[in-house]
Amino acid sequence: MACFADDARTCEFVSLGEFLDASGKVGRVEVVRCTRCGHGVSLPPLADVGFLYQDRESQDFQPDAKGFARAIKNVAFRSQARKLWNQIGRSKGRILDFGCGSGQFTRILGEVARPAQVVGADMHDEPPGELPAAAYLSPDDLRDKSGAFDVVVAMHVLEHDEDAASLLTAIASYARPGGKVVIEVPNVECVWASLFGRYWDPWYLPYHRQHFTRGSLITLMQRSGLEIESVHSITVPSMGRTFANIAGSPKNVLWLLLGIIAHPIQLAGEALSGRSSAIRVIASRIA
Repeated sequence: MACFADDARTCEFVSLGEFLDASGKVGRVEVVRCTRCGHGVSLPPLADVGFLYQDRESQDFQPDAKGFARAIKNVAFRSQARKLWNQIGRSKGRILDFGCGSGQFTRILGEVARPAQVVGADMHDEPPGELPAAAYLSPDDLRDKSGAFDVVVAMHVLEHDEDAASLLTAIASYARPGGKVVIEVPNVECVWASLFGRYWDPWYLPYHRQHFTRGSLITLMQRSGLEIESVHSITVPSMGRTFANIAGSPKNVLWLLLGIIAHPIQLAGEALSGRSSAIRVIASRIA
């Protein structure tokens, strides 16, 4: 792949070693990173990742979002939605949440963004439990939606595809010319990635196929014909799941509580180091 630090050269990868297979479906997985641009790629290559998500039981669909866990996520998502709503300038048009997963964030963003219309889209024909059919678009529904939205949001989606450039082109195509495109991904340069190594939860192999730096994400978006408006450091709660990885334990409410307790430490560590757990870039689609 073309190096994000130098268009004329290809990435020079070195292996970071074997990682945890969160799916239990692949076996040996590893990450390689470029010595020049820092961008990472998961191995082995997967030509089709659909088998990882068929049952909606991966962490991305938040199958445990009920009871106390759901209530906590409602609070966290409402805070995130308000921050995003302010960052995109309180757009009053149509908003697409591409790769909406469980639909919980989509639903809350719709409540925060009223009277804007917010709909979710994902790879399944049927809507997730959090969304009514009228607020969900299947892959077939998306076929005629080119340029149909004022804002397209893809939160923690781009890293799931082998061909991030093609996926980004598809995502951006749903925004009208001049419309906003919001991309958020984990930050491979996060301070906690350095501290916890392969146990840092946002590595999340084999589901995460690409591992972005701030520079590689910005460069990819610019290469895709997007004009960067703003870049934001985002803290994504991940301590509880990271501790569960270290313990070799299934993720449950106890780890969620431990993550909540440790969240102030996570916030402080990322603020002091300047190396956040995620990066959010807001751009406009050039007409």
